[in-house]
Amino acid sequence: MSQDLSYLTIITYGRTGSTALQSALNALPGVLIRGENYNALRGLALYSRAIAASADRHHAGRPGHPWFGTAKLDPRETLANLREHVVDHILRPRPNTSWIGFKEVRYEPGHFEDYEQLLDYLLFLNTMFPGIRYLFNVRDEVQTAKSGWWPENPEALNVLRTTRQWLEQAHRDVSRVLTGENRSSLLRHEEWSGNPDLVLESFDALGLPRDDDAVRSALAAQLVHGKGNGSTQ
Repeated sequence: MSQDLSYLTIITYGRTGSTALQSALNALPGVLIRGENYNALRGLALYSRAIAASADRHHAGRPGHPWFGTAKLDPRETLANLREHVVDHILRPRPNTSWIGFKEVRYEPGHFEDYEQLLDYLLFLNTMFPGIRYLFNVRDEVQTAKSGWWPENPEALNVLRTTRQWLEQAHRDVSRVLTGENRSSLLRHEEWSGNPDLVLESFDALGLPRDDDAVRSALAAQLVHGKGNGSTQ
């Protein structure tokens, strides 16, 4: 990983139009946003924090000591190595890439025990990728519950209502905690799906490069495709 990169992640849930947003971001010059990865970085968050906690213990050099070896652990080096691994093997920037990131939809209850756990993970992403921008995307729970696989879930409305509340609150909390530059933006599918200007404004607020025509074209193509089965990606 030799090039200077800026980072962005789409935080959403299934059937909210997030694939259209991913496509629109990838239409921007120098931007490369990968798709979902089963929340692989969640495990890295647990790993890096376990290393930091181990390195913070009282140490002894004796082989029979319960924490033998932890005195040599370097949490900052561990995090740097994890960052390099994710960029090189998961995100895989191209030579002309200046912005890199990924989309993830696994933020509902069940993937996270409670809101505090979710927020803690999102803030870890800023430790992993300093300066990362967060693009939150939500959709009306009644409409979402009719789409894709959600009708098969008898608890869909409750799950979707809670998830939307969590993500809207996370947008506010991330904005409060990570002060300075605009680090977080919130889009609502029921508003932006008929108004690409809202997407353009959101991208611009996050400091992304601009190509308005390319974004409009990408959104139009994806939204038309998504209507093929009466639902939204």
